[in-house]
Amino acid sequence: FIFRYNRRHKGRIYMSEKNQKSTIVTIAKEIGVSPSTVSRAFDPSSRISDSMRKRILQCAQAQNYIPNRVASRLPMKSISIGLLMNNFYEPATNEFLRGINDAYKELRDLKIHFESRILDYNTKTIEDLNGALRHFRGFDGLVVSGFIDPPEIEALNRYFRENRNLVLLQTDIPGVARLSVSYHDPKIASFLAAEFIGDCLRRGKSKDVVLFTGERNWEIHGIAANAFHNAARDFGLNIIGSYDMKDSPDVLSWQLYDLYVKQAKRPDAIYITSGKSLELCKYIKENNLFGDTVLVTFDVTKEIAEYMRQGVVWATVYQNFYNQAKNAFTSLVHHVLGENSMDETLLQLPEMVFRSNLDFYL
Repeated sequence: FIFRYNRRHKGRIYMSEKNQKSTIVTIAKEIGVSPSTVSRAFDPSSRISDSMRKRILQCAQAQNYIPNRVASRLPMKSISIGLLMNNFYEPATNEFLRGINDAYKELRDLKIHFESRILDYNTKTIEDLNGALRHFRGFDGLVVSGFIDPPEIEALNRYFRENRNLVLLQTDIPGVARLSVSYHDPKIASFLAAEFIGDCLRRGKSKDVVLFTGERNWEIHGIAANAFHNAARDFGLNIIGSYDMKDSPDVLSWQLYDLYVKQAKRPDAIYITSGKSLELCKYIKENNLFGDTVLVTFDVTKEIAEYMRQGVVWATVYQNFYNQAKNAFTSLVHHVLGENSMDETLLQLPEMVFRSNLDFYL
């Protein structure tokens, strides 16, 4: 039984006598239909005539009845939601799984069937992706992350033509048709980084900055690069190098050699938008450059935290993979149930993390 509490007096809650008696059974008796018919009236996707739905909803309104969405789901079939990920960056994978699993636990009373498939970044093939998409073909919704190659985009678009409840996670992918995308706002992240670096270098004579981004074929890194260049001008920063390190430690290592050895440049600050920044942190530490280099990284991992405690990393951007995934899953479930339309973009606000507030984020 679901009771509605609508009056308070001296700290006590009183139950409305009218609402106490209002259930789908009482509505069914008044209308002259079965309780299951009343339950279906509150599901926009159910098969029931418009006139009958209108009669039931008017009766429910007259009785001040508030439907219990869990109870109303009991006579209905379960919905199936899938998660398909490329294990490209393990810290992100772990947080995505944690966020979606927590969302699933909170919503599983709504009769949700959930499955996940994680493909290995180093060994995955297009056949693996096609096989996973075939597995999820009959699902009511699918959350996807980490596939940007042309054959992968084509495979995702084929899936979308059959099932439009496709949600992208972490970044939008140009050319992929989808229902929604959940990711952090890269423009704000770049602005935060540029503002922080500008404040650190405010009194310095030199304000030379180098930008490293992850794979710029991922739209999120391309947006971040453009936003940082624009913000750098606003804060009087001079960008002397802009590298696409392609989320590869090997490429990053070569680019550092090119910057510091071949070009003999000594930037006053560095900003990197990829979580795969440990080669950069290591290089700055081993060459004793951290005292003179404002280094701003991405994400909060145990390794980054240690470099922050040592003073190598001055600040890092927290993009909150957990909330990105949880919001995507929760919004998709409500969309499939017809409770609301899913927003085309679910943006997570990035935050700056310093040594002073590091433990909170860990």
